[in-house]
Amino acid sequence: MFEKIWKIILDMVYPQNLNCIFCHMPISRSNRYSICKKCLEKIIFIHNSCECCGKPTINTSLELDRPIEACPYCQGKRFLFDRNISFIEYGDLSKLMIFKLKYSAKTYMAKIIGEIMADSLLESHQDLVARMDIITFVPLNKKRLETRGFNQAEKIGAYLADLIGLPMVSLVERVKNTDKLHGLSSQERRRMLKNSFKLKEEAKDLVYGKNILIVDDIFTTGATVDEISKVLRLAGAQELVSLTFLTGKYEKDIDK
Repeated sequence: MFEKIWKIILDMVYPQNLNCIFCHMPISRSNRYSICKKCLEKIIFIHNSCECCGKPTINTSLELDRPIEACPYCQGKRFLFDRNISFIEYGDLSKLMIFKLKYSAKTYMAKIIGEIMADSLLESHQDLVARMDIITFVPLNKKRLETRGFNQAEKIGAYLADLIGLPMVSLVERVKNTDKLHGLSSQERRRMLKNSFKLKEEAKDLVYGKNILIVDDIFTTGATVDEISKVLRLAGAQELVSLTFLTGKYEKDIDK
């Protein structure tokens, strides 16, 4: 009886496997990620990406064994994280998952996003997962956290940590409230975010010598995770890998 009641409660809180999260058409409980087949086909999973920034790359050569050209976004940059891995291309459909989570408080989306990220990591990056020690997440500023009521990166990270079997720890806090970064160039973002984060006092003994995954929702220019990586590097962290659900293809205008 308790199990039946608990299942009913879960269905109310996490109403996946009832209707497609995009088109709301009825679907089977066995549908992957609570997405119907037609909508799933519209989502572009990233299979070929830059090994540094994680943005999608395309080998335009007819010679399939020819190396992909250097990523145009990474040229001339020196990131403080070792690499970013993104899982889905930013698009009209995929961005709805993040927007529903952040702006419509559809917190069950965090579970679906975490499942997508975990499945890909365990399928294609088992060696990476095996050598990691901790998962952490990008913190929100206090004002935005109070307004939204939750941190989307923390929620995604909690599900992901559970699925891949790593502890999640809050390591960094935001000490400067920044304006929204949407529409800013890479240089403007870096200037805005400079010295916005610091290591939590209670985390000082947890970082030294550790390999750490840093979770966020979207990778745009890498400025946020780079600033957090600076804090973790100074505290003695070893390998730092950013995990972001979405990223877009390189756009020259975003990196003025």
